[in-house]
Amino acid sequence: MRVIIVAVVSILVLMSGATSGLAEQHEGHRADRDGHHRGDREHGPRNPDRMIERMTRYLDLDELQQEKMSNIMMTAKPELDALRDRSKANSDARHALDEGESDYASRLADIAAEKGEIVTEREMVMGRVRTEIHAELTEDQLAKVAERGDRRGRHSRRGDRAQ
Repeated sequence: MRVIIVAVVSILVLMSGATSGLAEQHEGHRADRDGHHRGDREHGPRNPDRMIERMTRYLDLDELQQEKMSNIMMTAKPELDALRDRSKANSDARHALDEGESDYASRLADIAAEKGEIVTEREMVMGRVRTEIHAELTEDQLAKVAERGDRRGRHSRRGDRAQ
């Protein structure tokens, strides 16, 4: 059971590069609005092809697996794009609030509740994507993902627990 949980978390880590577009981009960041750095190479959160390339290199995906991963990601992309747009609108609404308004607290509560709904929906979509990806990986590939997750977990939680 622990291996499956670690595998799913590790897949989330692998997928995070492809789906972190929901986070707000700061104006001073070098990336343009599409999440890509200026120049010849495409980087960023909204490039499923780069994500598949990384997964292919790391997990040695065969052509059928690459195609299935692409289909999984492309199927989820419209939902994730819509959630990103909703997140942006939510953020804009929060920034537009005037603290001096008499209904500020209630409007802020509404915006915060919607943000929670957006985050929940995103996690559900990503959970579905991780499950679908997990189903396409071999036992050896899952073990490799789990191993990577264990390594990352040890480093990221170093101060959280006694060793």
